[in-house]
Amino acid sequence: MKVTKNDYLSTQGFDVMLYDSRYHPVFVDQKNTAMEMILHDQRIATNGDVRLMPTPEQWDLVATLKARHAEQANNRLTADLAFPTFGLSYTLEVAAEPGGVRVSVNLDKPLPPKLAGRAGFNLELLPSIYMGKAYLVDGTKAGIFPRTPDDPMIKVLPLPDEPKKAYYLEDWDKAKGYTQPLPFAEGRSITLGVDDALARVSVKSDTADLMLFDGRDRAQNGWFVLRSLIPAGKTKDAIVWHIRPDVIPNWTRPPMIAHSQVGYAPDFSKVAVLELDPKYKAPKTAKVLRLMEDGSYKQVFEGPITPAKPWLRYVYSKFDFTPVKDPGLYVIEYADQRTAPFPISHDVYARIWQDSLDHHLAEQMDHVSVREGYRMWHGASHLDDGRMAPVVGEQFDGWYQATATDGKYKGGDHIPGMNVGGWYDAGDFDLEEPAQLSVIQSLALAYREFNLKYDELTVNETSREVEMHRPDGMPDTVEQVKHGALYILAQFDNIGHAIRGTHEPDLRQYTQVGDGASKTDGRIYDPKLGPNEVKGDYSGKPDDRWIFTTNNPYFQWNAIAALAAAADTLKGYDDALAKDCLDTAIKAWSEEKSHPTQSPASGGLGPGAGVLAASQGTVGGAPKRQGSSGAPAGSAGNSAAPAPPASFRRSGFGVGVDWPAALELTIATHGAEPYKSRLKELFPQMITPQQMEFRGWSAVRALPYLDASAKDQMREAVKTYMAGLDKKLDATPFGVPPSLGTWGGSGAVVDMAIRMYFLHKTFPDIVGPEYTLRAVNYILGTHPVSSTSYVAGVGTVSKTKTYSNNRADNSYIPGAVIPGYIIIKPDFPECIDDFGFLWFEDEAVVAGSANWVVAGNAAEAIVNGSK
Repeated sequence: MKVTKNDYLSTQGFDVMLYDSRYHPVFVDQKNTAMEMILHDQRIATNGDVRLMPTPEQWDLVATLKARHAEQANNRLTADLAFPTFGLSYTLEVAAEPGGVRVSVNLDKPLPPKLAGRAGFNLELLPSIYMGKAYLVDGTKAGIFPRTPDDPMIKVLPLPDEPKKAYYLEDWDKAKGYTQPLPFAEGRSITLGVDDALARVSVKSDTADLMLFDGRDRAQNGWFVLRSLIPAGKTKDAIVWHIRPDVIPNWTRPPMIAHSQVGYAPDFSKVAVLELDPKYKAPKTAKVLRLMEDGSYKQVFEGPITPAKPWLRYVYSKFDFTPVKDPGLYVIEYADQRTAPFPISHDVYARIWQDSLDHHLAEQMDHVSVREGYRMWHGASHLDDGRMAPVVGEQFDGWYQATATDGKYKGGDHIPGMNVGGWYDAGDFDLEEPAQLSVIQSLALAYREFNLKYDELTVNETSREVEMHRPDGMPDTVEQVKHGALYILAQFDNIGHAIRGTHEPDLRQYTQVGDGASKTDGRIYDPKLGPNEVKGDYSGKPDDRWIFTTNNPYFQWNAIAALAAAADTLKGYDDALAKDCLDTAIKAWSEEKSHPTQSPASGGLGPGAGVLAASQGTVGGAPKRQGSSGAPAGSAGNSAAPAPPASFRRSGFGVGVDWPAALELTIATHGAEPYKSRLKELFPQMITPQQMEFRGWSAVRALPYLDASAKDQMREAVKTYMAGLDKKLDATPFGVPPSLGTWGGSGAVVDMAIRMYFLHKTFPDIVGPEYTLRAVNYILGTHPVSSTSYVAGVGTVSKTKTYSNNRADNSYIPGAVIPGYIIIKPDFPECIDDFGFLWFEDEAVVAGSANWVVAGNAAEAIVNGSK
């Protein structure tokens, strides 16, 4: 193995990285740091480092990285690390040796006695690769990696002077009982994946026994852990492992044919992208075969592929088969690879969004039960919402409560009327305010732009019941907008302003998967009652979710926009509620103009906050920027927090923070003042090149209310924008924004589809339809790593294991749009198909699904408009 120019050890078929990524400052363990191994282009192992537990969980203590080094002359990687509280400092070294690598841990001084039997070197192994596969210990003792964890558990109490954890972590540890599993295999040498030529690795320890643990004994998202304890009294070579991958000689990764899993429209561009190993001897042509009625394949087209261009660790060529136009079923054949069948048809985009609206968004509805045929997705949940967050400061996941009082409420008080409407944000059960505001605006836009009268749900807010596949005469977009509006109205009615959101009070609830109705007892907490005492609708169980009442200008203005959009959508279906929404929005506008909401004194985004703030996309005018988590603009995430003015100024979002409210109120009031004048005032700022990339496109919706010259101004702005766009999109072989952060970037691509549709509709001579269709086809399979559709259940081959609230079943919610690939630094794109526990690749947020409803209808409208 050699140290590459990118500072990791590599040989054909095997790579080892060392601390190219650090543990996240808030989420901590994301399963993508420390020592990592890639074998036959699968990331088989991660988190190789000293740990104090056999199977540590997400927030458990990790070492502090002080420095890392890559020595090309010696083909060696080193990292200098420490556990300062325990006086433990050491160097982790990974050095090339014949057949693989030598891994060693070298302590600066002998292990402190209190860490004897606790500190060990861990390496975590991906369960989806190894479960059901064979292992061999010391050459004679055979076993099978279990599919279901069932190991004996023991209690491992914290050390007396262990660093004090945050209160919520202390409570969580107590609730779980401080348990750890015993190993299910032990010896001096272990061969992993004996029966799998692609995953076979041998590990030999010179210093202490190797032990195999099952991290799933503690949590469903756990991995298998290979571990050796650090012997007492040793410093140099306290741990020595020899890792020998069984690399297939001259192995090259098979070609991956990225294409749309739902197919293509006859009269539009059809381009597949071939992802190729640089060492692969690639044929120069590809073919299209038609699947005939008798099951045979008939070649109908053969064409050249473009010269390969490098990007990250692979090279990419394109195969243009646009001349194939006859309706039917087809496959692409390249080298020895053949895709799954896909159609060419005028209606390929007609149903790509329905599961997102009527399954994912429906299943995520809070405060109601959701039924599908025989299946109850969940009961009526969180009917005991909620208590004002009793803490001042930061909670887990970046949530922040700025003050101990808000109006007539103080921390711990029950706030009545908050148990209505809203959607679970993602794989957890938060009601994220940016998500609620974005979903309302996106679905309202879809309903009005596409006359979206689709009806497959029955929604009864009075009885708190939702049923799928049962039309009730009201469009589903309208019912969903109403459901979100009820939650936002409750905030203004009961608190007086928009809020941060509603969040679990402890990690025991936060980490729960399954039925949201089982998370709380549904009864309002009464501190006067005993812990197990129940009295009518009250109980002594403090399980009610916390309402974080912290507000900021972004929340307030987008809440006004959401209510105005809801009012315009609900007209004719629920006129009384429409009036309530509009009246509340108008009143809030006036109050905000006379007494502007100030940003919280916390000084910024809670850690990880930019992930969700970015995920809401451009429909609602939400900030789309690089968040503190490093998530790319438009990416999806599971936390958010107040955005300070400084971050707005840096990203350009401090400009016209009231733009979405002015736009929606102008539309809802048919051009009334003062909203129309504010639109006119903000218009020049919105169509700058920076704003055009984010919210500026929505200015096309303002044109009917502005002077005739506004369209000419915007035309020139769009010309300027388009002049530089293609160069930016050429950053990847896929012609869409790249995913370069710690969260997959599918949200930015969906945003692109929406943005370019509206620009194309208004300025078709400047913006062609291919941008929207390219973005939609990307989500549906034309992307890196695999051609799996990122929309669960949509397309011939789609993601079917997602980080949704049913992830413990290794299943998915139809219509969930996953974040997609990320870059395992420095250059390995990854999105694992058969594993749903990597939230940065697999967690679908409701804002993403709502945006996909808009994007899917946009693609369908483009195709229909060409007929």
